[in-house]
Amino acid sequence: MGGETALLIFSFCMQAAIGIMFFMTLSHQLYKGKVFKGAAATAAGLSVIGVLASLAHLGQPFSALNSLFNLGSSWLSREVLFSGMFMGVAVLYALVQWFKADASALSAGLRWLGSGIGLIAVFSMSKLYTTASVPVWQGINTFVDFYATAIAVGALLFLVVSMKELQNVDKKIFGYLVLAAVIIQAAVAIPYAINLGLGGPAAQASAAILGGMSLIITVKWILVLGGAVILLWPTLQKSAKPETQSSSLLYASLAALICGQFIGRYVFYAGMVASTIGLT
Repeated sequence: MGGETALLIFSFCMQAAIGIMFFMTLSHQLYKGKVFKGAAATAAGLSVIGVLASLAHLGQPFSALNSLFNLGSSWLSREVLFSGMFMGVAVLYALVQWFKADASALSAGLRWLGSGIGLIAVFSMSKLYTTASVPVWQGINTFVDFYATAIAVGALLFLVVSMKELQNVDKKIFGYLVLAAVIIQAAVAIPYAINLGLGGPAAQASAAILGGMSLIITVKWILVLGGAVILLWPTLQKSAKPETQSSSLLYASLAALICGQFIGRYVFYAGMVASTIGLT
C-alpha cells in the first residue's frame, strides 16, 4: 500500500469512527433508552481499519511502538497514542454493547471516554500536519477540514446504521450540525486556497497543483454542500414531518458527503509540496 494511500485511509476512517462515537454519545443524551449496536460496531471496525492502514504506512508494526518514545516532542507519537487508545475504547465499547448491553454505567463511561480521546486524536492528527514543512497543510484549514470530516461523515454513517433505532424521533439536529460543519469548512478552505499562491515557492507549487485540479475540487464542494442540503431538506418542508424522512434521501446524502470528503482528502495529499524534508 502506497504511503499517501495508507495515510488517506487512516485519517478518513479514523475521523469517521470518531464522529460516529461522538454522535452515539450525543444521541444517548437526546434519546434515552436507545442501544446503537450497529453504530458501535461500525465505529470499532473503521478504527481498526484506520490503525491497520497506519501500520502499513509505517512499514512494520514495531515502528508504531518505537514512535511512542517521543511523546514529549513529537506530534506523530501523540497521534499514534491517541488513535490507538481510541481504537481500543471503540472495540471494547462495541463488545460491551453486543454482549453486556445492560452494563449502562460502563457503556456511558466508555462512550464519553471514547469521544474525548477521539477529539484529542483529531487534534493530534491536525497538529502533526500543520507543524510539517508543507505550506498547503499549515494553518487552521487543516483543523477545520479534519473536524468537519469527523462531524459530517460520522453523523451520516451514524444515521444510516441507526435508522431502525431512530425511527419516529426528531433528527433535524444532525442536519443542522452537518450543514454548519461543511459551511464552515468551505468558508475557511476556499479563501485559504485562493491565498496559497501568495506564499513561498513551495506554497506556489501547491497552488499550481490545486489549480490544475479545479474541476475535481469543484465537484468536491458540490457533493459536500449538496449532501448536507439533501440531509436537511426534508426538515425544511413545512408539510413534512422530520420522522418521515426518506431513507433514499439519507443514502443519497451519505454517498454525496463521503465521496466529496474523500475527494477532498485525496486533494489534501495531492497538493503536498514540502519546503524541507520530514514530519515530526
